[in-house]
Amino acid sequence: MSEATQSAVYEAVSHVEDPEVPVTLVDLGVVREVSLDGGAVRVVLRPTRLACPARGEMERRVRAAVSSVDEDLAVDVEWEMAQWRGDDVTAPGQQVLLQIGYADPVAESDACPYCGSAEVRQDGRFGGAVCKQPYTCRSCGSTFDVLRGSISTGSGAHHVR
Repeated sequence: MSEATQSAVYEAVSHVEDPEVPVTLVDLGVVREVSLDGGAVRVVLRPTRLACPARGEMERRVRAAVSSVDEDLAVDVEWEMAQWRGDDVTAPGQQVLLQIGYADPVAESDACPYCGSAEVRQDGRFGGAVCKQPYTCRSCGSTFDVLRGSISTGSGAHHVR
């Protein structure tokens, strides 16, 4: 058995991407804690949606990342059943989401990530995954997604129905 370190385990886990959104679980705010105690690793995750169907895949990826450091480590993945919020996303995660066409998860409104307009229309309850809601910008015509856990309530957005 190699001498795994807390930083090596965290580093490995920090590269794990969400299965449905190409952003790391750390940058999405899903990884809440990574701790190493002797030969046991504890990873606490908070899903973007409590009923997220990708939880099993996230857990598999986290376990594989820990095993890449030391396959003899015992891994305990715990799911925190608390409400994920858009402000759980790190600043680098926020930038990646904006670059790939998601609404800003930290903003006070669901503005278009391409032109910044608040003149947007929700196009359905679910997009390509249950955590995504599709929108169309009425100003520039672009389509984009909003992460469901990050949707502002009572925001100043000018939604056009």
